[in-house]
Parts: sequence; C-alpha cells; structure tokens
Amino acid sequence: MPGPFANLSQLVDCSDAELEALVEQADFSGFEPGRDLAPLRERLLRLEREHGVTDVHRRFSGKVLAAGARLLETPRYIGMQRCFALSPDGRHLAIASNRLDESHGGDVRIWELATGRVVDAVGFETTLVGSAREPSCLQWSPSGAWLGVILDNVVIGVLRAFAGTLPSFTADLTRRWGSPPAGSVINPAHVANTGHLPAWCWSPDEKQLFISTPGPDGALGCIVPFREGTRVNEDSEGLRWCPARLDGQPSRSRPHTWVRWSPDGARIQGYCKQEFVLEPNAGPEPEPHPSASTLDVGSGNLEYRFDELTLPVAFSPDGARLAYGDQPPRLANGHTGRTMTDLGKDADVRVHGVEEYVWSRDGRRLAVLINGYEFPQVLLFNNGKLLGVVDLKRRAFGPSSRSGDLGRWAWSPDGSMGACLLREGKIELWKVGGSPKMLRRLEGASGIDGLAWGADDTLVGTGHHDIAFWDVTTGALRFRSSLELEPGRVPPPSDWNPWLEDTAGFIPTERGWDFTRAQADGTVVCPPGSREKLEPRLMFSVGGRHAWPWRWAVGTQHARWEDGAPFSVAPLAQAPFEERHIPVPEGETLEARDDRHGKWGFLRQYQAPTRPLDHYKAEPVFTHGPAICRANLTPYLGQGVLLRQTQYGTWYALGALLEVSDEGILLHPRAPIGSYRERLLSFRDILWIGPAVPLEPPGDPADSERQVPTPK
Repeated sequence: MPGPFANLSQLVDCSDAELEALVEQADFSGFEPGRDLAPLRERLLRLEREHGVTDVHRRFSGKVLAAGARLLETPRYIGMQRCFALSPDGRHLAIASNRLDESHGGDVRIWELATGRVVDAVGFETTLVGSAREPSCLQWSPSGAWLGVILDNVVIGVLRAFAGTLPSFTADLTRRWGSPPAGSVINPAHVANTGHLPAWCWSPDEKQLFISTPGPDGALGCIVPFREGTRVNEDSEGLRWCPARLDGQPSRSRPHTWVRWSPDGARIQGYCKQEFVLEPNAGPEPEPHPSASTLDVGSGNLEYRFDELTLPVAFSPDGARLAYGDQPPRLANGHTGRTMTDLGKDADVRVHGVEEYVWSRDGRRLAVLINGYEFPQVLLFNNGKLLGVVDLKRRAFGPSSRSGDLGRWAWSPDGSMGACLLREGKIELWKVGGSPKMLRRLEGASGIDGLAWGADDTLVGTGHHDIAFWDVTTGALRFRSSLELEPGRVPPPSDWNPWLEDTAGFIPTERGWDFTRAQADGTVVCPPGSREKLEPRLMFSVGGRHAWPWRWAVGTQHARWEDGAPFSVAPLAQAPFEERHIPVPEGETLEARDDRHGKWGFLRQYQAPTRPLDHYKAEPVFTHGPAICRANLTPYLGQGVLLRQTQYGTWYALGALLEVSDEGILLHPRAPIGSYRERLLSFRDILWIGPAVPLEPPGDPADSERQVPTPK
C-alpha cells in the first residue's frame, strides 16, 4: 500500500505536524480497517488527550468514514447479561442479554475489547435470547464468521457476525422425543412437547452442527447440515441422528448437557450433569449422576461412557484430557474415560474442594481453583505435572458465573500469565511458573463474576449487569459500565418515547427523562442537557468490527447533533397521589381493631399513588443493607413509596407505606413477589426503596427550564 500507512510504527510515533501531513498524503483507497485503524485511532486518541478534538480528527474522520460506517450507541441500560463468548481471535466479546422489560425480547451485541465499545448489535423484539442456565448457549464458529445463539430456550439461530442482521439459519429439533432429564420425557401422543434447551456445537469445518437432544430409537443427538438461508426441523432432509449404541447395545443414556466437536472432526465429546441410565431388569431406580462420553462421528455410537464422573468438570480444548472431581481433582483420558492421575496427590496438596477447572487456550496448562476455606489456592499444571501454586493467603475467590461461560481464572493467550477474580471487587494478575509471582492488582471489579483474557493486552470482566475492560500491561481501566438503572429509577413510560415506531435511548434528568436516538446517517437526536453523558457512547462501526469515535466526526457531513423531538407528550391531568381514609367504625371491638391494624397498621389515612409505576422515581433512595431500616423509613409512613425487590429479573413495587417494624414493611398493595403467608415484606428482600416522587413528561416547560444548553 502506498503512503505512510505501509509503516504503522511510524504512524504511532509521528509528530503532530507529520500526522497533519499524513491525512492529505496517504492513499486511503488502500486503507484496511483490520490493519490500519487501530494504530491510527491510538495516535488520534493521544492527540485528543493533548489538544482536544482538532481539525485533524475531523479530516481523518472524513477519509475513514467515506466508505460508509454504521453508527452504534454502546448501551447504558440493558437487562441481565445471560451468556458470553470470546471470538476466536480474542478481539471481540459477544454477549446475549435481556431487555429491561423481559417480555420485549433481547439483544446480541459484539464488543470490541480494545475500546470497550459495541461494534455490532442485533435486536430481537419478541424473542428471548440465550440462557443463564447452561454454558455455551452463545458460540462463535471456528473461523469467527458466524455466531450461533439459543432463541426462546429451544431454537438455535445462526447469524453472520459483524453484519447487524437477524439469523439466516435456524434449527428447531427438540420438540418431539421428549426433554431431558429422564423424569420429564413427554410422550407427544398425550401432550405437545414445547422443546428444551439443547447443548450444541460447531463442526471444525463449519459445515455442520451437532445438537444434543433425544431422538428416534434412543438417539442422543443429531448432526445437522449448516446452510445459510435454511430452516431445519425434525422432518427436514439431510439430518443424521446418532444412535448412540454402546458396545453394540442401546446405551439408554441421557443427552449431553455440554458438547464440543474435536478439532480433527472425528468425535463429539461432552458430559451430562444428570445421567439416568435405565438398565433392563434393574432393581430400584438409580440416582441421577454426572457422566462423560464420546460419540464417534462416523457411526454415531458411543465410544465410552464414564459413570464415575463427579463435578466440576472441564474437557481440554482438543478433548484429549478431562479434568474432574471436587476432592480429589483427577485427570482422565478424554478419548477413553480412563483416569490417568490424581492431581492432588501428585501436587502433594490437601484439597478441600475444587471450585473450578480452567484450561489454557492451547490445552497445555490447567488451573485448578481450590476453596481451602482460610487458604484458597490455584494449582497450576503443565501437561499434567504440577508447575506452581498460587497461594491467596486468606483471600477468597469472587462469585461464580451463573452461566458458566466465563470463569474466575483467565489464562493469557500464551499461557504465561493468569488473572484471578477475588472478592471485594479485585483482580490479581500472576506470572505463571515454578514460583508464581503476583504482578499487580486491578481495581473496579465490583459486580464482576467472570473473566476472559483477549488479544491486544485486554482483560474483560462481566457480570449480570456489569462489564469492564482493563489494559493488563499498565493495569489501567479502559472502560467500565454498570448496565443497570440507577437505584430509585424504573424504565420510563413507553408512551413518552417520541418515536413510537422505533426504539429510543433514554437518559435520566432531575425529574424526568431525556429520550435520544442515533440515526443511520450520523445524526444524533438528544436534548442539549444530556449530550455530555451520551457522547462517549457513540461510535461508528468501521467494517463492522472497529470503533471510531463519533465525536471526532462532528462538524463533518458524517455526524451532527439535533435537539430533542419536535413535539411534547400531553401533560398528565391526574394528580400523582390521592388521600384515602381508613374507616374506623364507632364502637369498634378490640378484635376488629386488631384485624384493622393487621391489614392497615395504625394509620387512619394514607397517600395512594394514582399513576402507573413508571411515572415515579424514589427520592431519597435507601439501598440494600443497613440503610434500609426502621429509623430511615418511619418518617415516610402514610406516603407512597417505590421499591425494587432483590431477585433475578425485574420486580418493582409501588404502594403506600402503612407500617415499619424492625424487620420489614407493610405495603398496600402488596409487592409482586414474596411470601403471602407473611404480613410484612422483609428488609432483606428489598434492593432499594424510597418515597415516590412524580416524574414530569418530556417537553414539560418546567423540565426544559432546568436544562443547560451545551455548545454544538
């Protein structure tokens, strides 16, 4: 390629004057985002840190964006993140998540690790995406060209990565022969089977998928041809069911709950968390137990079934070895199921309980996380031999991932270092060897329960509602975001969205919401008062894979601000609260009074909210822990309160606070979840609570007066 782009090291080290000359001299017809964009972006970031956004940024933006780019907003508010998958090249992380209102589907987003920003997004308006119940519900194809994801807990959908388009292939095969485990098999002659969450995997050549599901004549899965633009079900042509015979006889096994296709394409390996083998003429029904087994791809039969398996379990990337067991940890041959060694005995370490096994990317090294009560450790093995021990010295591992996609230990791509997630929001980086050495601690890991070490010296941490990116070379936090609404807020009313035909972003204001929209032509609609919060999250996706800051293009034809929607929401005519009185009959008996106090507390009047829940916020807000107590809540007796309960998912409540005790509150109407046998809602079941303050619709004059314009 002609011009300075041929020498990327010069681009990084050039002076400001040389950089300014480069924008005119370089031949952008040969610009390749995968090769040229990252070093150019890094040099322009340095220029911005020193001089702010300059004309050089705008001129480069005009050149880079001339071929077209998609404008995306890295989200601030989304529902629970459910499953995760690091791309084969380690440069992108795919995440499937709920919407804030789970009945409105979900999204698959691809984050660029180098910037911590979203570069691709696909929305599913009515379809649930992924699952938090089992790992591997979201998977990249071996080449990184495709992404497969579970839809509505039944269907496997495959979409082209970095294209921003819905799945072009679906496989729906789990609705006919029953749903594992064995106790829930459904006979379709009696009732329609709605299907089950399938384990599945890619073939190495990306021409087929294996789907683990009961099938005809005792089959344990099906090999499905993958062709873009097709929909596959149980009656489609070209399916190959795996009979899963063992030693020439029906195996009577249960389908795998986790599977992988071996790199040589010869076998499919996996494990079942609750094996339930039904042997003929057996006595009492056996207890379910874990098992591992391997399917021969050619015949579709089992090569072995390993019934002595105990959890946790992890196959090596090539499937040749199987680490398993809580105490002691063992290593088995992944091709035969025969135990090879007792890792705890070889390491001469007393093992109280294995928390997790994590293989390095090349399969040479294995980390064994041991919960030693006061002395947790990480045993490090190289080719089955003890390499070293990371002694955490009374520190404790962080919380475990619910999905199981990411662990609390992450290997560097070359296996020379590891990152360990600890409690209290800390991560430690270790140099691996005979005497492991702690290199540095990373802060800002609160809410994180899984780690992945990608390319470009980037460590990413994820949780249900959090995501963070660190530079492992410097320890600097590149980007961190909590994806939850702030305590005291619920999602805004959908009828306040000024673009009812389209999904809008939203930013909280003092007494309401600002609605925003990023348009395809680079126009961003946002009231002036919220621009500072929105701008860092706006990125052009160049080539579908690389983030280019939108702010660098403001002032060119590719990007511009526009004020909020040109019309206002109709003002609310109904008062936000209504005073209600509790009737107290004359001559009330003591028994009737006690009944009244049991239902209404000691109040004779209270303030009843009259608007929908999403027309309020809590202010002040008291959060889970010591702040939610009798002393803080008693001043608001008789007032309307807004609260969120401490459960996975979204559970809000709005009502009148009728009574506060040392243990909980009496709310009317009652909260949506909780024990209806208990009169009070316990403090421990409340995530946040506060007096309900009515919000103002967008466009309200009082709200606009509070906004402070910022220069365009």
